[in-house]
Amino acid sequence: MSSAGFGNFIAPFRHRNFRIFMLGNIANHIGLWTQRMTAGWLTWELTESATWLGLIGFADLAPIIIVGPLSGLLADRMDRLTIMRLSQAVVGIVSGLLFAVMAVGLLSMEVLFVIFLVLGIFLAILMPARVALVPSLVGPENLHSAIAINSLVAHAGRLVGPAIGGLIILQWGIAASFAFSATAFLVFSVALWMVRVKPGESKSKKKSGVINDIVAGVAYARHHPGLGPLMLTMLVTSTIGRPFSALFPGFSGAVFDRGAEGLAILTAVLGAGALVGGIFLARRSGIAGLTKVFLFNMAAIGGCLVVFGALDNFHLGVVVVAAMGACMLINSAASQTLIQHSVDEDMRGRTSSMYGVVQRGGQAFGALILGISGDFIGLQKTVIIAGLICLAFWLWSLLRSRSMISGLEGEGEAHRRDL
Repeated sequence: MSSAGFGNFIAPFRHRNFRIFMLGNIANHIGLWTQRMTAGWLTWELTESATWLGLIGFADLAPIIIVGPLSGLLADRMDRLTIMRLSQAVVGIVSGLLFAVMAVGLLSMEVLFVIFLVLGIFLAILMPARVALVPSLVGPENLHSAIAINSLVAHAGRLVGPAIGGLIILQWGIAASFAFSATAFLVFSVALWMVRVKPGESKSKKKSGVINDIVAGVAYARHHPGLGPLMLTMLVTSTIGRPFSALFPGFSGAVFDRGAEGLAILTAVLGAGALVGGIFLARRSGIAGLTKVFLFNMAAIGGCLVVFGALDNFHLGVVVVAAMGACMLINSAASQTLIQHSVDEDMRGRTSSMYGVVQRGGQAFGALILGISGDFIGLQKTVIIAGLICLAFWLWSLLRSRSMISGLEGEGEAHRRDL
């Protein structure tokens, strides 16, 4: 059984395009999390404000709320690989500008906010195309593992990126850390130009006007027996649970008194936990039972938040954060797999964009809300309340689990047979 599990994990890498894409994606996510960790620490050094931490997180994540619906439609109408190539090039250029501004001493909080807002816009354009492209890189029999590996790589960046960023900051300073991120983004750009996907696999032929197509995508998800409840459940987890990591600089500095080193450790162990969770999920061989896995990890996220908020011991906090990382990865990858499994091909880009709006948009507002709350009632109380809300909504979602399972697993299998 163990052998079969690791066979499922390895199988997607037999596809050339997936191998190249993942190698570049590894560099990309390491650079992304290095950049986020560095910006978070710089923000805390300059302001010691949880509100500013929330604002930077908001700038990074919020653009998808506005851009997401249009970028999802683009991913259904245009070549997804071309969208990724152009968007990633802009991300690399803007990140290079961030390094240059920091190197010459002109970086202020206002400038950092604007730069992260621009980066957030192009990451929002890129995200639906990246998620929707994965099925084109592997065969349908490897889709489940490929999506889990894609999520695993994204979260593994939390492990390696902050560790590298912390080392670079200690040895060469913040500007050098930003330079490393810009270089990592360049590596992904090169990899994208090496990937080859037939244009016909990345386009929707159904076009009836921009507004009509966007509305049709929303209606499709709303009336789908599984997608609607899943999206709503994800919204709560994304808004209340996931953004707690935006408060890590405050916890490391004010609660645990560990400084930049503590921030790097907290962010890295979140990625380490995600690494374990991703390997567990990628080794699963089928879709059956995945909805229950998703819901269980929602409860676990709530429990971890309550415990973490109640702690003032750094080492125990590290253990809880590692568990949180595993639960967050499993929750995220399971939802992506269920969506990609059950969605119609001509709705894949728009549904992926809605996923991004819920995930990244929810985190954006959540980071802002938690940041402001942290300044008013304290970081620890804020995280405890967030955990209790997650647990309350998990109890509510259990009442709807049967329809979710039927729509996401049962209909997904039927849809797959139709394909």
